Amino acid sequence: MNRKRWLALALALFLAVALLVVGLGRLTARPPAQGPWRETTLYGQGEKVLLLELLGEIPSGKALERFLSQVRQAREDEEVRAVVLYVESPGGGVTETEALHRALRALAQEKPLVASLGRVAASGGYYVATAAREILVPPTAVTGSIGVVGYLPQVGELLAKVGVRVEVLKEGRLKDMASPLRPLTPEEREVVQGLLREAYELFVQRVAEGRGMPREKVLALADGRIYSGKQAVALGLADGEGYLEDAARRAAELAGLKAFRLVRYTRPKGLLEGLWGEEVPWAQALLQARFRVEYRYLGGGLW
Repeated sequence: MNRKRWLALALALFLAVALLVVGLGRLTARPPAQGPWRETTLYGQGEKVLLLELLGEIPSGKALERFLSQVRQAREDEEVRAVVLYVESPGGGVTETEALHRALRALAQEKPLVASLGRVAASGGYYVATAAREILVPPTAVTGSIGVVGYLPQVGELLAKVGVRVEVLKEGRLKDMASPLRPLTPEEREVVQGLLREAYELFVQRVAEGRGMPREKVLALADGRIYSGKQAVALGLADGEGYLEDAARRAAELAGLKAFRLVRYTRPKGLLEGLWGEEVPWAQALLQARFRVEYRYLGGGLW
């Protein structure tokens, strides 16, 4: 009996501490007007200018949903007067990039949105930034890379060397198109190239719309090459040289604010969340990978 009582007492104590921690967390983080995201003030005083951060590869899955929910909350929160989008990304998947662009474009139509490019904001990273009303970029940053790339891994010869044979059964002549087990046929190559061409044309269209440039001028710049920030400004791909604080001030100016505070959304975690981390199904993704079209800057190590 004594042992059971001690266990019950320990459990009660654990629950009391857990409730206390949760309560303190709610007191220290100011809840926003709407939505699940709380806000943290980075600096300044006055009306709210929100910082959205797009860091690393263009998000997909749950990470994409979280970013889109922040954009949605920024639109619904009447206290958010302007938004800064900080982009440090080499790009990513075509579908995810377009989803981000559409959401951010809708936000920019309601509230001033200024993009601040980081060290590398190229390909899909630049694509997303064109949703903003203005783009500021450091002079030595890497941006541009307007183009599309597709990956077709080939493992047939490797499997043959280790004695692995794969038998493919299909209905539909092109059903196993882009299989990693064999090269493309001429017909399949034409189909795949058509997909790349459609994605490329959409990229060019988004740049032309966002930057107010003729399509012909964008096409002259859209051969996949990268540009420095200084070059991007001279070519009309960005509005001026600057860093994050410059972009925040510019967003506040566009909103007509005399004073502002820069805030960031944060998501409160549950008591046990984060102990195991998020699932990373890399093995499943590897097995299912066949063909991926991306807006991506493939370079590295230049700066």
